[in-house]
Amino acid sequence: MGALLACCSVLMSAQTTAPARVQVSNEIMLGRVEHKTMPVYPDEAMKKGIQGDVVFKIDVDETGKITASVPVSGDPLLTAASKEALRTFSFHPYLVDGTPTAVETQLGFHFVVQKTTDGANGHVECMASIPNRP
Repeated sequence: MGALLACCSVLMSAQTTAPARVQVSNEIMLGRVEHKTMPVYPDEAMKKGIQGDVVFKIDVDETGKITASVPVSGDPLLTAASKEALRTFSFHPYLVDGTPTAVETQLGFHFVVQKTTDGANGHVECMASIPNRP
């Protein structure tokens, strides 16, 4: 009987333990941004008219710090600028049952070049929605 109680106790405590890492949508994580610096549009990319989306798979630890970022898609010039900006991002911790939990998510930037009379002007914004990507 004692062994049965010990077994049940272990099972119950395992069920109340927060998972090591959870997948969270980028929409939810954008709402948890504590600090960010947007990418600087690379001059070379603007001059060449390079624009488009850059998407990263990121891991965020229990404190809200990005611990890993892997590019999923995007032009190399825009990806490099985005990777630099990601170093400044931090999030409010993601909670599962009140416990800070590590997160796996995606984060993306949308780069747009606008031609002007004296050259080009670049604009960057966070992607509010990211289509399913590997």
